[in-house]
Order: sequence, then C-alpha cells, then structure tokens
Amino acid sequence: MENKLKFSVFSEPNCIVVELEVPELDLEHESELVLNVFPTECTFITAPYHARIPLQHNAKPGKIFPHKIDYDKSIITFRAALNYAVESEKDCQNSSTFPYGFHQLYSGPLSLDTSEDVKVLNHPDLHSFVDRCKMKENAEDQDFLCEHYGMDYIQYDIDKLGINLESSPVGCKLSDEQSYRIRVIMEEKKRQSSTYTSIEDHSVLLLGLLDILLAVGYDRLTNSNELNEANSYINIHRISGTLSFFVEFENVEQMLRSFYRRSCVYPYYRHKEISKACVETMIKRLSLENNQEWIQQQLMHAYDAFKTTDCDILNHYFIKDYIRYVALGLHNELLMEYIDEIEKVLPKVHQQRLGFNEEVVIQKLLNEIMAQEDSDVTDSDDYDSTEDESDEEVDECENATNANENVLEKLMNLNLSG
Repeated sequence: MENKLKFSVFSEPNCIVVELEVPELDLEHESELVLNVFPTECTFITAPYHARIPLQHNAKPGKIFPHKIDYDKSIITFRAALNYAVESEKDCQNSSTFPYGFHQLYSGPLSLDTSEDVKVLNHPDLHSFVDRCKMKENAEDQDFLCEHYGMDYIQYDIDKLGINLESSPVGCKLSDEQSYRIRVIMEEKKRQSSTYTSIEDHSVLLLGLLDILLAVGYDRLTNSNELNEANSYINIHRISGTLSFFVEFENVEQMLRSFYRRSCVYPYYRHKEISKACVETMIKRLSLENNQEWIQQQLMHAYDAFKTTDCDILNHYFIKDYIRYVALGLHNELLMEYIDEIEKVLPKVHQQRLGFNEEVVIQKLLNEIMAQEDSDVTDSDDYDSTEDESDEEVDECENATNANENVLEKLMNLNLSG
C-alpha cells in the first residue's frame, strides 16, 4: 500500500532527513520501525506500508531507527548519514563506529537532539564506552551548580525539602493498562525471544537496569510517587548515565557513584540523603519474592514518562528491551548478588565526596548565614525598644531568634563530608 504513505525528504549538512506519515500504525506499540537505507534509495516495510523512497544524495547503507516520533501527528523522522565514500574512500574505510543501546543491539548513525531539558549524548555511535564515561563525568562537572546544591543541603536540614523519605508506592501490582502494554511489547518481538533468553554475560545489563531503577526511584520519591508530565522524563533520563550517555558500568560501586553524582546535579531537589533513600528502597523491593513485577512497574513508569516527549527514542533503544529481558531472561541470582554488594558498599559511597568541591561551597554558605545572623543581632542591640511594646511581641521575637539560632547551630555542626 505504497500509495498511502506520504513522505518528505530533505538534506542537512551531514545527513538526509526522511519524514514518514503513518496514520495507520500504532506507534506506541510498534517496534519494527526501521528504514532500510541504500546508496540512492531507502525502503520502509511495515504492514500495511511498503514504500521505496528515492534519495537525491548518496547515503550510507544500513538499517536505521527513528530519530524522532510525533505520536500526535503519526510522523516518524529518520536521519540517514551521507556516504562520502566516493570523495574519500580511505577515510570511510578507516572510520570506526560503536554499538549502543540495550546489550549493544544497535549500531549505525544516531543523531539525537539536545535541548535545555533533554541532555543526551549525540551520536553515541562515534564514541567508545570509555570515552562516553569520560564525557559523562565532564558534563557533570560542568553542570554542577554550587548555589543550588548548597541551598538544598541547608534547606534539607530544616524541613527535608518537604519530601517524605519514608514514602514508597503502596504495593507493586501492575495496572490493567500497564499489563496490556507489556503484553503488546512482548508480542512485538515474539520471534526474537532468543535475543533475551540466550544472553551469556548479564553483568552489564543488570548494572544498567539498576541504574535506571534508581533514576526512576528518585523521580517517584520527589514527585510523591506520581508521574509528573512536566519533569519525570527529565529526571529519569538525566539521572541515569545509561540513558543519557549510553554508558556501560564495570562494577556496582561505579554505577552507584554515578547515580549519587548525577542525582546531586540534575533533578530539582538535590541531596545525598534522598539518593540514599532511593538505594535503600530499591534494595528492599528487589529483595522481595515478587521483584519482577516491581521492576516492570518501574520500567513502565519510565516508558510512560518518555512516550510523548523528546525522550521517546529511549523507549526504543532501552526501556522496551529491558521489559522483555525482565520477563524472559532476567538473571535473578546475579541480581541478588549485586543487591548484596550494593548494601555493603552503600555506606562508603554515601560518605564519599562527590568530586565537585561541594564541601567548600556548603561551608561558604554557612559562614555567610552566620555572618548575616551576627549582623542582625548587632543591629538589634543598637535599637532601643520602646516601653510600649507588648510582652507578646517580645516573646514572638525571642522565639523566632532562638529558632534560627538552633537551626544555625545544628547546621554548623553538620558533617560536611557526608
């Protein structure tokens, strides 16, 4: 039904952009969204569509996945890399690309748009896993805001930032809608089930899964366990190094430290005690017998957060594959070993400094507050109060002063390295 498919093709400096209008597809549940690219044309074959699209420029052959999906307008956008083999055959042969996504299943050019809200690594195919880790840490160093972290640190000791760290979702039962979507996601790649059942090395996959679960946990804890359409997708993809920089962790401590650093850089509320509460909740939930359903519930939270945003591409490269993996190939014994290791290493990671010189920032803020308090006290001593002031007003003033002094005294006694 080629005549039903509307498409447009235009060129950008380094790629060819192909936009397809597919109103007859259920884009939320369709996984076979692949554009087959040849030097002078591309094909899109997903029932009921079968189209051949001519290209004006020489494209790099291969299979590419959606760059962006507009669910409201039913438009899929692909970006095919230009092929410079004719002009520079040697350069093309010497160039190297790297896999990415769940279990390194995906390859080829992947151009990702970044914005003020969406912070992801553009073209992960051009960077090795070692380089991605370095780039991730460099970005964290640049994005760390001293004043924001310092003020949250101080405010947390006053009112816990208004967050109830003891709160957690009641039960872990999937809703009917979530169960239905999981069935659809499973059905999409029913014929490729061996992809998830024949995995030999589960270590990288499980560390990535734990990283994503912690990011979801932080979002849920700071949003009263509700999906916040305005910021949940921002929190989850930014806090998770797996989702934002396509990194692969080597061990539990590296993954946990990444979570601590990113959770104190990117979300609206930033404090290590919130990070610790998320880790403890995850340990508790995964130690229960029905941990699989709880994991699926968290992954569906991420799926729902991403599906109508600029992060929807992450559902295709990570979340949906992880949902299938949990159902078909989860290595629960190794997962429990990692949970035990996380429980052992958590005190060490929690006490470690983040690496942003945050202790200097906090001390400076505390000194400024104490200096301001001393100045207020001096000004108060220089002021001669009249005898007409009521006893009630004097008592209120004294109570407020004493309350501030108690908070300041407590802040000055904090262990700044904690």
